[in-house]
Amino acid sequence: MTTTDALAEVAARSVGDLVTYGRRGIDITYLPFVLLPDDGGPRRLTTHIARTNLQWQDEGAATWVVHGPDAYISPGVVPAQPQPQRMPTVPTWNYLVVHLRGRLIAHHDDEWKLRSLRDLTARHEPDWRLENGPIAAIRRMLPAIVGIEFTIDEIIGKAKMSQNRSSADLLSIAATLADAGHSPETSEVMRRLALPYIQAREERVARARELQVRRKRPANSAKMDDRAD
Repeated sequence: MTTTDALAEVAARSVGDLVTYGRRGIDITYLPFVLLPDDGGPRRLTTHIARTNLQWQDEGAATWVVHGPDAYISPGVVPAQPQPQRMPTVPTWNYLVVHLRGRLIAHHDDEWKLRSLRDLTARHEPDWRLENGPIAAIRRMLPAIVGIEFTIDEIIGKAKMSQNRSSADLLSIAATLADAGHSPETSEVMRRLALPYIQAREERVARARELQVRRKRPANSAKMDDRAD
């Protein structure tokens, strides 16, 4: 998965597990967030957390885990393989996840928190705005939250989407997931991310086999082909 693909998944999900380590040990909080537009510097996430949740004190190195679609893959949805199989078909799980490593900064300034709240509301709410609060009531609530800024240092995208199978197998599995309504999102990611990878691999294998066949052909056979041309 490319960095661009991983960031696209982060922006699409806009919610994940903030993981920190501080005086209380490991802390994990599931939080919605906004991925701010690219301004030429490190990408950033912003959100807020309840002041009573002391994870905001764990400023410094942190990780944000953003989960994408996933689905259980039963052997029953994998096309039958020629016998004997080199590897057995076993139950497995397809998934996509993005790990963001970076640094956590806590913000206590009311104006910063208001900007973050506006961004978060605009990202997740089609109609409601802070001014509907009304804004005076929203301001009275600000002391109860702490603003969170997360500067991204490293983006690690991980996807297991049947890319070890053939393109025909993947398309069959993806169709089953979509048709059964079990996980259409996983089906879409399989087609969008894993299928091009498989097709490129199959093309490389086909070219390598063709080259191997040419190398094994007798020299006189190659000369006859040249005369025929």
